[in-house]
Amino acid sequence: MREQLTPKEQKILSYLTEYIKQNAQSPTLEEIADRFGYTSLTSVQRAVVSLEKKGRITRDKFQKRNISLVVESEDKTFPVPVVGVVACGSPILAMENIESYLPTDVQFLRGNPKDYFYLKASGDSMNKANIDDGDLVLIRQQATAKPNDRVVALIDDHATIKKLEPGNGYIALVPESTNPEHKPIVLREDFSIQGIVIQSFKL
Repeated sequence: MREQLTPKEQKILSYLTEYIKQNAQSPTLEEIADRFGYTSLTSVQRAVVSLEKKGRITRDKFQKRNISLVVESEDKTFPVPVVGVVACGSPILAMENIESYLPTDVQFLRGNPKDYFYLKASGDSMNKANIDDGDLVLIRQQATAKPNDRVVALIDDHATIKKLEPGNGYIALVPESTNPEHKPIVLREDFSIQGIVIQSFKL
């Protein structure tokens, strides 16, 4: 049985729940303090630490908006953004690239659920990996990957899903396709890894 919350902790947890539901990210400690009229962050910090110890939230120490809710049995989904065409010069998860949010079973979201996004697959370059044209592909956002990971790479503001094969002084983005027209993309610079493929879903 979960440890009971104090009225103050319950008030802050309710605010966190509503804020994350509306914004798909957590408020900062400063925003929590402003919401409840606290003049010092110490009181907020103590409440947040207590909520974490009581198993109601988790925190990522490397992020400013670092609070994630621990999903209880009655709510097993999290709103994951669906990214459309990547706007020129903007990060892949910039607001202008987000088309919608899709409730996603938390069993697919290990770690911080805010690190995930969907891309719509286009074409047949990865059909041997069970990623077909029109599929929604769940991606965990990260800047590094291991050899043979299926990654999302950003090349000249274009996102592509391929298998990563590092070479001597270059990176190859390799298709996994029944179509022989698709060839590896060999890169030495001017690209970035945006995340790794977790799962694909048929629409």
